[in-house]
Amino acid sequence: MRQWVMMTSMLLLIGCASTGSKVSTSVQIEGLKIENQTMMWVSAARLMIPATGGFVSCGNIAPGAMCSTGFPEIDYSGDPVEVTWSQGGQIHSTGEFKIIIPDSMDAEKPAMVHVIITGPGSAGAALIQQP
Repeated sequence: MRQWVMMTSMLLLIGCASTGSKVSTSVQIEGLKIENQTMMWVSAARLMIPATGGFVSCGNIAPGAMCSTGFPEIDYSGDPVEVTWSQGGQIHSTGEFKIIIPDSMDAEKPAMVHVIITGPGSAGAALIQQP
């Protein structure tokens, strides 16, 4: 059952990250949440924007736990991002991908990037806003 929930969550994230929804010009981002949905510790989890070299990271994340951090608002306009992390003695990477800015995103409110690691080598990301 847990495997099904993890796979469903990942498919939803992939759908959010790759659908053909209209991309807003930009959104302000003020934080990152990385969720470890695996049964193993995750360490050195990092979200990076290769075009600028900017990144934000979390140290160690227990199985089923999450890490979140805030930072001064930055403007995100759809540049490719990459998520990397270490797990079980191996370094994993999503490769570069774009996070789609949903049509429903309120340009007046800052957003947060929510990364979910669902298994070794498997992760996705979406932009979220507090209601």
